[in-house]
Amino acid sequence: MKTAKFLVILLISTLFAACGGSGDDNFYGDSGNDYDGNTPGSTDNDVEHVDRPDDAQKPGGGGSSGGIGGGSTGNQDEDEEPDGDSADSGDSSDSGEPTDTGDSGDSSDSGGPADTGDSGDSEPADTGDSEPSDTGDSGGDFPVYESDPNIAQCTAGYPSEGTKNIVLERLNYLRAIHKLPPVVYTDEFDDIVAECSLVIAANQKLSHYPDSSWKCYSQDALDGCSSSNIHIMMANYQAETDDAKIVDGFMIEKNVDELGHRRWFLDPWLADISYGRSEGVGAGQYGAETFTLGAAVHVIGGAQQDISDSDIEFVAYPFENYPKELYDDSVMMSFTVISNKFSKWSNSAVDFSSASIAITSETENKVYQIKDLQFDNDGYGVPNNLRWRTTGVRTGLKYNVVIHNVIINNYSQDYIYWFQLD
Repeated sequence: MKTAKFLVILLISTLFAACGGSGDDNFYGDSGNDYDGNTPGSTDNDVEHVDRPDDAQKPGGGGSSGGIGGGSTGNQDEDEEPDGDSADSGDSSDSGEPTDTGDSGDSSDSGGPADTGDSGDSEPADTGDSEPSDTGDSGGDFPVYESDPNIAQCTAGYPSEGTKNIVLERLNYLRAIHKLPPVVYTDEFDDIVAECSLVIAANQKLSHYPDSSWKCYSQDALDGCSSSNIHIMMANYQAETDDAKIVDGFMIEKNVDELGHRRWFLDPWLADISYGRSEGVGAGQYGAETFTLGAAVHVIGGAQQDISDSDIEFVAYPFENYPKELYDDSVMMSFTVISNKFSKWSNSAVDFSSASIAITSETENKVYQIKDLQFDNDGYGVPNNLRWRTTGVRTGLKYNVVIHNVIINNYSQDYIYWFQLD
């Protein structure tokens, strides 16, 4: 895979942003009812169709910092700069979560693209049940940029076709594991994600809502940052930036309990993305010697797929045979119900307040403890999400998950699935 090498001076810090939800933060487990194996399926007729309010979509927030070099980790709020003393290494995404202000575009992390119909791009073909192939590494020899950024002159960079394909192929590989249709690349939003990436790099900080006080600010920068998953990296030594790893970071969502980035990427209705990145030695809060990379993946306000004929009933993470590098005990598992395949916003009728979760191993006589449970009906992609943590999950073992008593329009439903980390 093509990577870019950077010689940097001060620290490595990376941030990802996702939007926050609400829910109980406590230990949560089996309700005491025995599961009988009879799981009624949800039907589109069970849920009333409602229009999506334009102000309900949210870009990501709640950001995290983590490190390539074993640096410390921590949560970060929107517009809050990375802690220079923590020497965080790795990528991070923007922490605040902007509310979607319309269908003008995708915000960075966690919110969901607006349900705006087809923007004109061709609809991606359904992947069906074919085995996904890991195409994150194109193996091609190509430049990182078609047009190089110049932070000092406030000139945004534009990634090459090869760089764009790395991001697109990695995302589609992960969507295929979840049995979701692929997305296509659109250049419609290239300008705004380029300008968003520029202001992140120039100011060495993340926000879905940069303002006129920011160096290199423009309306395009605001539009791009408020409609994209956004990312920053700062480093003090020669490092490599792998664009596929940026995609992975949005999926893993370490220390980002709202899971906004992940929810946008795993939105079944998502139809297209655009990708921007800029980098250079900036003169932001850490001084002129700090190398910074900013990146943005547009996810809100683009085309929407028609999934009405699909078999998608839920989106779970991790799911079936899953890459082990995308999960550890600090990462939240998640579950989203697709009860209505005709109207995305109608899925806000899902109620997790009485649900219980049971995880069991087929080879161990053990029921895993469920903790840190949260749920919400916020507009990060599909407007319902249940998420939790557990400990002790091992690679190479198959685990069964039962989610009991999900309420949809006053009817209780159970869901079962399995996963194995490989």
